[in-house]
Amino acid sequence: MATEHKETERKYVGLALPAGLEELPGVAATRNAEPQDLDALYYDTPDLRLLRRGITLRRRSGGGDAGWHVKLPLAADAR
Repeated sequence: MATEHKETERKYVGLALPAGLEELPGVAATRNAEPQDLDALYYDTPDLRLLRRGITLRRRSGGGDAGWHVKLPLAADAR
């Protein structure tokens, strides 16, 4: 069964997350999670057609969302 999620990705430089993230707009809750052992294999065509279009196709094992994942471009920082 497939599910659909919109994901916003932002990357920050730093060694640790700042305290008080739950006070930021749009953050409902924070929690500490146990480490997970994840493995992912990424797929593309020989001419990197998916990469050039901002598409990611992978097969992940381990964790709660193991299986096939495809990420399609929506906006500058959303997939």
